[in-house]
Amino acid sequence: MKSLLIPLVASCVLALACRENKAAGDSPKADSPEAEVKMKVPPNGKLVPHKLFDDKFMEMAMMPLPDNWIVNNGRAAMSGPGNVNVYMLPLKTFMFSGDPMMQQVYARSGQAMRPFHSIEQVIQQDLVPIAKKDGAKLVKQYDAPPIAASDKSFSDLLYKVGPMRQLFLAKVTEWADKNGAPYMMVTHLTATDMGNMVNWSYYSHALDAPKERYEESKEVVLNALANTRYNPEYVQAYNQNEMARERASWAAHNQRMQANKAAFEAQQRAFHEKNDAINQAIASNYANSNAASDRNHHRFMNYIKDEETVRNPKDGKRHQVESGANQYWMNGNGQYVPSKDPNYNPNRDPNLNHQEWTETEVEE
Repeated sequence: MKSLLIPLVASCVLALACRENKAAGDSPKADSPEAEVKMKVPPNGKLVPHKLFDDKFMEMAMMPLPDNWIVNNGRAAMSGPGNVNVYMLPLKTFMFSGDPMMQQVYARSGQAMRPFHSIEQVIQQDLVPIAKKDGAKLVKQYDAPPIAASDKSFSDLLYKVGPMRQLFLAKVTEWADKNGAPYMMVTHLTATDMGNMVNWSYYSHALDAPKERYEESKEVVLNALANTRYNPEYVQAYNQNEMARERASWAAHNQRMQANKAAFEAQQRAFHEKNDAINQAIASNYANSNAASDRNHHRFMNYIKDEETVRNPKDGKRHQVESGANQYWMNGNGQYVPSKDPNYNPNRDPNLNHQEWTETEVEE
């Protein structure tokens, strides 16, 4: 819940916010500093290969991006000039089986099964409710066969335990946030049928770009995802490691054949872990840990909701505040005063100094 602005300073703070908030919709004057910054934003450069590395700094692939874009800048998976960022949203994995024994195994482990029907249903059930909650709406959606084909081409190179029927889908969804600003999500989905079970997962890229750079940036991102080329040496090293693991797995399996139930559970666990590894390998081009993905998701949601996250150093608590200021001062009741004046201190303000104010830290 957003904190309330202090009544005594509400009028001056809101006046400043109205001039600077994205929701105001006013274009900067030609001679204003904002217009000068926009004019200085360089256009996208020529397409060149950008190297992608895994968490061990091994070269995984090459992705075509403009030469003035960067990958994995610490905030986003990809970034371009003019405050263009592409975030990686977390991988989500599910499984479904009609086998009663498998259902019992999952029930005992506390995991819930979820059947897969279509990527459209996933978008309606998982993405649309979150967007509506934040005041955004789905504008249009369409398939992206070249991106799905790129995901499939990587999976086809990987060693697998046996024949598998796999489905690769990619869907582009375009949205408008509560202020009418556009953003895009590309959802990658993989489903694997292994006979007695279906393992499926999805992850997404989210494009955040100013209106004037949105269309051009969208084409750059879609082209990059569709034309990623993987390093043969990296794939070979991965496959050799997987084959060694598989040999060890089968040796252990043969030793457990006397206990049929234990052998069954070990085999299913091996299949499950195998497919998790394949799906994670595809997703790890841009995000190498759930923690990093969660931070990217939090930043992206702050952008949609036009908020900042601040931490009160006095008690360590985190709070959501409206964006637009450089400093935020907070009292013991969670109320805050935003300010853009570095010399302003509400503890010296005669209208507010009847209580203690602590300057918060804005989290990146």
